[in-house]
Amino acid sequence: MTIEQIKSLLARFYEGQTTPEEERLLADFFRREDVPEDLQQDKQLFLLLAQTSDQEMPQDIAEEITAFVNKLGQMKIQPLIPEDKQRKGVIFRLKTPPKMWYRAAATVAILLAIGGGMFVHQQRTFATDPFRDTCATPEEAAREILYANDIINRSFAPFRQSTNIATEQVNEMNQTIQNATRYINY
Repeated sequence: MTIEQIKSLLARFYEGQTTPEEERLLADFFRREDVPEDLQQDKQLFLLLAQTSDQEMPQDIAEEITAFVNKLGQMKIQPLIPEDKQRKGVIFRLKTPPKMWYRAAATVAILLAIGGGMFVHQQRTFATDPFRDTCATPEEAAREILYANDIINRSFAPFRQSTNIATEQVNEMNQTIQNATRYINY
């Protein structure tokens, strides 16, 4: 047999589709010394099977096993829990059906829970991605930038005025100090 035929036969053997004659052919092949390297593990398996298959099962044990299997086939399997103690399909049942407003309240609660979850998810998305686009067009973005700039300018205007006044006062003090140092140096 060729190596390809042996590999095909091996595949069928592992699927349980070989006849006893084909299995003997495989066993004879693996008893040879010149088995290819990629089939060495299969050779070990067949040599092990050959050692165990030579031993015969004692007749009385074979008869006991056969009788036990036949007895199992005729037995009716008893349930672990007696039938009167087994639970039926219904787990619990309300004595009176719920009023319509219970159903409506449950529906509203579910919708609120879903809406709250969506709100929290949206807030987390904004917190994780603060630089996402908020304007649809570049013109809209330019208007928003000018608007933000105007807000910043108006909020800093009082500080600019007080800074200008302080700068004028510092300049006047410097002028006074310079005038005073001129008179001291003379």
